[in-house]
Amino acid sequence: MKDKIINIMLTIFTFLFLMFPTSYGVFDLRAIFIFVPLFAIVYLIKKKIKFKVQEKYYLLIIIVLAILTRIGVVLLFNSYITQVSDFSAALSASKTLSFVGDYYRVFTHWIIYPTMLNVIYKIFGESQLVALLTNAIILVLVSIMVYKVTSKLFKNRKYGFIAAIIYILWPANILYTLIFTQEHFCQLILLLVIYLFLITESRVKYKKLSTILLYIIIGALLGLSTFFKNFAPVLILSFIIYYTLKYIKERENNKYIIIKILTIALIFMSYTITKNSIFLGIDKLVGEKVARNIIPCYLNVGLRDEGTYLYKNYGMYYDTIKEYNYDFDKANKKIMKDLIEYIKDKNSPIRKRAFFESKAKIAFSGDRARLQWIRESFRPGEHYRIINIIDENVMNLNDKYFITLVFLTSIGLIIMLKEKNLKVFLIYLILYGSLLLLLLVEGQNRYMYSIQPILCILSIPGIYYLKNIIEKTLKKE
Repeated sequence: MKDKIINIMLTIFTFLFLMFPTSYGVFDLRAIFIFVPLFAIVYLIKKKIKFKVQEKYYLLIIIVLAILTRIGVVLLFNSYITQVSDFSAALSASKTLSFVGDYYRVFTHWIIYPTMLNVIYKIFGESQLVALLTNAIILVLVSIMVYKVTSKLFKNRKYGFIAAIIYILWPANILYTLIFTQEHFCQLILLLVIYLFLITESRVKYKKLSTILLYIIIGALLGLSTFFKNFAPVLILSFIIYYTLKYIKERENNKYIIIKILTIALIFMSYTITKNSIFLGIDKLVGEKVARNIIPCYLNVGLRDEGTYLYKNYGMYYDTIKEYNYDFDKANKKIMKDLIEYIKDKNSPIRKRAFFESKAKIAFSGDRARLQWIRESFRPGEHYRIINIIDENVMNLNDKYFITLVFLTSIGLIIMLKEKNLKVFLIYLILYGSLLLLLLVEGQNRYMYSIQPILCILSIPGIYYLKNIIEKTLKKE
């Protein structure tokens, strides 16, 4: 009976995942038809020349490639780049530490990263080059963590090596190093959380002090991640679902569920304490009390009109907090009350089926938004050739890269369903939950950047499935 429950739940999830995000991510089948023959050719060449990288060199190769691409792109293009929009404001704030006005009282996720950079400026000097090199170093560490997480998840370092190479060579990943955003650091934190969680799940005994300490660290990192990109609630909920399914599948006793309830409580307590402590520090940086909860602000933008950026909907939140003299709790209640009334109106765009379909396309249909921010950051007129190369070549290549990863991730999901690997299911759940969350907020394609390394990790089973098909085909011949 319990096996049937697991099968039903995993099957339902697989169906939902293939509906969204897969159906929106695989929008151009030509990329797949190009990739599969190319994959076969590369495999045959590798088999013929019998080239094999020794396992002891995996990490070294990853670090060298990550340094060459990330630090290389910064050294090559730093003098051509001028940060735009929120990225420009963040870079300026990293130099001045001036966080004055309603913007920073509401959007606290633009405060911590600039503050961190200001500390680094005191050592290496104040410049965009130092800021972007910091981006690069963080992304080198992200590459290492992709390797570590994948190796731990599949218990195979070769898998980790391939996932890291896929992440490193992703065209938009390389160029996005040039954008000053806190999302780089968010990638690192989320991967570290997943890695530490997998470590706790590889341990048999629950009473070890070190394991308890790991749960505290996981909670603290999730609390910290709130100030870069807030996917923390998704991860916590995913952990709960994972523990529940494991309890059912492995027929654990009641002691297990009690321990896991206490585990989640410990993670949540550490998460809450860390988050609240950082908020107190931000209050001092801003000079006034900042908003602890801006979910109503995001929902007011994400669920009104077309669900995309409209300043009037952000302005509505600013006006409301001023109306209530910066009592954020009262302002949130007013915003949510008005939003609910708006949604109840039968003429509201959100009542139409196309509303969320449109937002799904924005969120997961291709990976062009990051490249668009990059091209806008190159000074127009001066660097038109670079902009033309991005428009005419890199955009299409990057889209095909993205589509291929979504396709491979979908194959991996089918394999997960067959093998009922709950740890792999947990990673799919984090990806799925994060993308669902993005449907509720302002529709922007770049917002999935923080969780995109997961696509590299989950593409691995798909790659090896195709490899096995090629091998079987060759044997028959």
